[in-house]
Amino acid sequence: MAEAPIAIDLFCGAGGLSTGLEWAGFDVVWAVDSDSDVEATYEANHTAPVTIADIGDLTASEMPITMDDIDLVAGGPPCPTFSKIGRSKIGSLDRQTPANDARHYLFEDFLRFVNTIQPEVFLMENVADFQSTAGIERESIIEEIKRQSADAGYQTTVYELDAADFGVPQHRERCFIIGNQLDEPNPDLEARATHRAPVRDTETKLNIRRQPDAFTQSAQATMNKYLPEETTVGAPGDRKPWVTVGDAILDLPPVSPDGTTPPKTADSYRLPPITPYQEWARNRDNVEDWTTVQLANHTCRGHNMLDLSIYKLLGEGAGWDISDISQDLHPYRDDVFTDKYKKQHPRKPASTIIAHLEKDGHMFIHPREARSLTVREAARLQSFPDTFKFKASMVNNFRLVGNAVPPKLAESLGEAIRDILLAS
Repeated sequence: MAEAPIAIDLFCGAGGLSTGLEWAGFDVVWAVDSDSDVEATYEANHTAPVTIADIGDLTASEMPITMDDIDLVAGGPPCPTFSKIGRSKIGSLDRQTPANDARHYLFEDFLRFVNTIQPEVFLMENVADFQSTAGIERESIIEEIKRQSADAGYQTTVYELDAADFGVPQHRERCFIIGNQLDEPNPDLEARATHRAPVRDTETKLNIRRQPDAFTQSAQATMNKYLPEETTVGAPGDRKPWVTVGDAILDLPPVSPDGTTPPKTADSYRLPPITPYQEWARNRDNVEDWTTVQLANHTCRGHNMLDLSIYKLLGEGAGWDISDISQDLHPYRDDVFTDKYKKQHPRKPASTIIAHLEKDGHMFIHPREARSLTVREAARLQSFPDTFKFKASMVNNFRLVGNAVPPKLAESLGEAIRDILLAS
């Protein structure tokens, strides 16, 4: 094996999984996705070539690297038919069911690459509902994956992880499958979690950075009312409290300081990073001076006065089901979608950032401003650093962010695979 283990990323999207694996010390040498909106963003943030094509039309021989050099095949087959939201949308179409949707079996293309390349390890990601999904002739897709993996020589472990437990300021439960053919046990990922639920009120208060350019403590009920303190990393009992929405995004400037509609784009920082997470987001890639970096993608969609009025009425962390709102106010069909108007709570991790953000932002209302989140704020909640630039249209950027694997979670997975399975 080379000094840096080598990986490829199938169904790469914007590159959240690639980013985390790179942080963990992997050399990601190739990526593939069928979405043409992915290309500019992936190329702007990664050195690996990306192929835009239907993976069903590709073979491992078309990769720009020798198969024998690949240590890890990673990827997340698209999940519309596995998620509850996806099944609702598909079920609303005439004569269409999740089981006969072609995307239901993209995991087979992933396993086809694994079986052909025979890497030492593979890593597959999908929604948590993946574990309970059945196919047309299969009792369980998970069991099918286990059987196919065993036939190819891999022992597999299925994990259900919440990204919030790994330092991501968002509750995002996802299913991961690790398979290895090294005759080694797969890593105990839950034991590697770095964060936990807060256990006392003091953990909801801000522990301000001590650098000279940070704010000093103040008696004002501003940020220290909403942001959590950080604790030192240690044994499982000493894990840090979850990173919250406020901890992640409240240093970013208002996008409409003069009240214009639609909101303006803010392209520069006005405050220094106040919390450790904010400093990490600005300086993750060793940027020495955050004031020299342009603030990218800090733009949200415009809102009509009805939206703004509803947003203003919502309390901290409060939300309404669509069924609670008059039919005249519904933004979309209540017989298909069960989405909510929800203001994100500044003292808790965000709710799961989803690709549906490309349609509207009603589920992701800013905790302090009467608007939905910007692309940059959604990216921070997914643990993308500010140096990561999204290059599609604003609408498609929301989709790219929502579909991504959080890089910080991917980093933890990559470190576990590297340290335990690829150490020899």
